[in-house]
Amino acid sequence: MKQYAFIIILLAICAASLASCRAANAQEGSEREVVSTAPLRSKGRGKSEMRSDWMSRANYGVFFHYLPSGPDYQKQIDSFDVEGFAEQMSKAGAGYVFMTLGQNSGWYCSPNATYEKYIGCRPHEKCSRRDLPMEVGKALAKRHIRFCLYLPSRSPQRDAHAMEALHDVNEGQPAPQEFTHLWSEVIREWSRRYGRLVSAWWFDGSYNTAGWDDLTKPYSWKSWATATRAGNPNSLIAFNPGTDLTKAFTALTSEQDYTAGEQNNWDATPANYPCPASLQWQILTFLGSSWAAADGPKQTDADLIDYIKRVNKLGGAVTMDVHVSMDGKVYPPALAQLEAVRKAIR
Repeated sequence: MKQYAFIIILLAICAASLASCRAANAQEGSEREVVSTAPLRSKGRGKSEMRSDWMSRANYGVFFHYLPSGPDYQKQIDSFDVEGFAEQMSKAGAGYVFMTLGQNSGWYCSPNATYEKYIGCRPHEKCSRRDLPMEVGKALAKRHIRFCLYLPSRSPQRDAHAMEALHDVNEGQPAPQEFTHLWSEVIREWSRRYGRLVSAWWFDGSYNTAGWDDLTKPYSWKSWATATRAGNPNSLIAFNPGTDLTKAFTALTSEQDYTAGEQNNWDATPANYPCPASLQWQILTFLGSSWAAADGPKQTDADLIDYIKRVNKLGGAVTMDVHVSMDGKVYPPALAQLEAVRKAIR
């Protein structure tokens, strides 16, 4: 009888332990949900919902160029007020926010050991000590705003050393195989670092596609997209061919989920420039006189609200570029206009 009693007690302890583990896992999953993307079904796989549907439901988002550079770039990044910026995005009603990791100067506002290894620089010589995108992404997630990232399709075109080290050439020429291999590994590190915190990627400067079109080669659109989705298989991807209206709302590859939609004005809609059924329609343009300009807005609140409503009614999303200072402050007139949009649309 004592043996049976011992077994019963042991089973009870195991059951209690299992229940505790389940509760802990449930709590961990709940915490992860705050900073992660809920799984969505993928496009083109016989499903009723595309993984890009959240973008149309978001209606509109904000894009900002954050491009610190030079000897003081670490101090510039350290000055960024993350909570203050995230609160501004909440006031703006942004459904999602795009942030640049870097562009053509060769400096990046995020750590990346793979990039530093390939170009042969000292730690944090070209990549920041502070993981600013991680902080921004988490602060936005607390406010139920999706976080998205921007990168060029090619190596930093104004950094000759980086271009040579990455085996790249001018962006007007086809991307060499070795460059696509190395750049994909750089992207893979960022993708794994941020995981499900990142909902979408926007790749600029995909002007000459010849280097990626041949899917029989080791490195192509497919291998590039695989690296990009290493941290989140549901991440959306767009490749930007430029502002040409005959290309801006098309797909450069079947790996693309939404239109790059780069424009310098507010004329295009899903009605006059429709996209393929496999894509989410999205336009990206600026509130000021140009990209990241601290001026404007160039149109009235009423006109902008009317435009966004027309695009949203047709299932499209509108992404607005605004000026953000190095310390994280949105240009006040732009923020005021975004607040007016929120009041009219949210």
